[in-house]
Amino acid sequence: MAIKRRKRGGHVYLEEYKTTREEGKVVSKFVRYIGREDAKSDTYKPRKKVIDRLDLSRSYRAGDVQLLWSIAEDLGFIQIIDGICCSDSGLNGVSPGKLLTVWAINRAIDPDSATMLERWVQTTDLPHLAGLPADVFTKDAFLFALDFVCKEDKTAASITDLSSRIDDALYHRWRKSHPLPADEKETLAYDLTTLLFFGVSCPLAELGYNPDRIRRRQANLAILVSKRDRYPLSHFVYNGSRHSISTVKNLLNRLSKMAIEPGTLIWDRGNVSKKHVQMVDESGWKLICGVPKTSKEAKEIIGKTKIPISPDSLVRSSHAGHIYAIKTENELFGKERSTIVYANRERSVKDADARNEALSVIGESLNELSQTGKDWSEKRLHDRIKNIVGQWSGFIDASVRRKKDGPRIEWSYDRQRLRSAEKYDGKWLILSTDYSLNANNAVNMYLEKDFIEKVFRVLKTHEEVEPVRHRLEHRVKAYLFVCMLAYRLLAVLQWKLKEASGKEGSWESADMFLRDLAVVQRVEVRFGNEVKTWYLNMTDSVSARLKEIGMSALFKEETRLVG
Repeated sequence: MAIKRRKRGGHVYLEEYKTTREEGKVVSKFVRYIGREDAKSDTYKPRKKVIDRLDLSRSYRAGDVQLLWSIAEDLGFIQIIDGICCSDSGLNGVSPGKLLTVWAINRAIDPDSATMLERWVQTTDLPHLAGLPADVFTKDAFLFALDFVCKEDKTAASITDLSSRIDDALYHRWRKSHPLPADEKETLAYDLTTLLFFGVSCPLAELGYNPDRIRRRQANLAILVSKRDRYPLSHFVYNGSRHSISTVKNLLNRLSKMAIEPGTLIWDRGNVSKKHVQMVDESGWKLICGVPKTSKEAKEIIGKTKIPISPDSLVRSSHAGHIYAIKTENELFGKERSTIVYANRERSVKDADARNEALSVIGESLNELSQTGKDWSEKRLHDRIKNIVGQWSGFIDASVRRKKDGPRIEWSYDRQRLRSAEKYDGKWLILSTDYSLNANNAVNMYLEKDFIEKVFRVLKTHEEVEPVRHRLEHRVKAYLFVCMLAYRLLAVLQWKLKEASGKEGSWESADMFLRDLAVVQRVEVRFGNEVKTWYLNMTDSVSARLKEIGMSALFKEETRLVG
């Protein structure tokens, strides 16, 4: 609602308007005429609803922050953080749970550094929601709150990190209120990503390789996420040179402490080894993972397995290609195991074409060199051949003849090696220790693990988690904990939208909903001794969406009496 003043004939008249959104545009519609602002009379007594004084407060960003604050309360952010972090010393001063919840909301909708947070919070409804004065939310207060989660003891040269305990409590609270179906156990995906650092002084920031194959200062963030609702169970922070396979032992140790009924773990082929497969077996969990083609056992299994191209073996079809699979039993990692070989037909053709094209170009280059280098020395020709052939040396046999008539270079393709390579084109191997799964189930579960990549994408693009600007190790770990809190808020919002629509939700739909809510402002208007709370810019579509997800009561207008 909005109050407009209209001046006519030397007097000011008040009119009430409602703001709505139609076809993407904000439209103001007249609701009612209120009266003349300066009307006074000694003989006329106004009716109770006529305004004798109108006071407008400033407006505050309310829509998106109130929605996420409500979700944070349902998830128990404040209660759990304060309960774990302040249990020994008691809570003196401002609640770290409230401060970190505010920061998490900021990272979810409008990421700012600790320096910029103070100014941002004052423009929002968060101080009102937290029940704290706006001047409490300072840079120092936010940084001090981080130290409750991860503390540095300089005298003992050690760090006490409580984030894993909080992760555990947050997960169990979520699963208690949103249990799995009776016949279902947790299916968890685990993966690791690199995070670029702004500074060089943090001990976590080490030179390491990343998907771009660039050596840079970075840390590693690993996440364990439920496939059912994308809710995280735990996160891990490692130094930048740590390889993902070396983190599996720590993952299994964490799972054993979380008191979760063993289900299924899914991870990428980069984490698999005989030792780790045996450890998963002993833990009672099932494992679905890729096996690298570089493994001798994997090569043998893929090479000897023929996949029938038939309706029975078709697993899925998409823009990425048609995938066929077959389940077999093979000796792998020390025992007879269930293995699935799957192939992407379009990828197979693409691999063969790429190899043939590369070898064809190499052949033409060798023929040309044979003529242009006929007067070169043998050593110079050998060096040049090595440079031309490069990584394809296994597919070409080349030799240099002594100086005489005819071509100096004799070469040919290794036909046997080419035929052998064709056996592996577009084919991969999956290990499944759940023997009840058929080829279709195992392949789909493995390929659908890419949802964890979307988690990383949300962290990096939506929350702007990198580059990390903190330089103290305990602050870095606590900062990443806050970013994971923010991810929980977004994951639950997406889950609510998915449950309401009955369709697979997308991060884009949650993001668009938050953007629509971002323009909703809270304002207080005083009519004499009545103070009304109004929410401006609330559209019909936003109201309908709030009703769908069971949160329509968030933005109800209220009236209170004042003296």
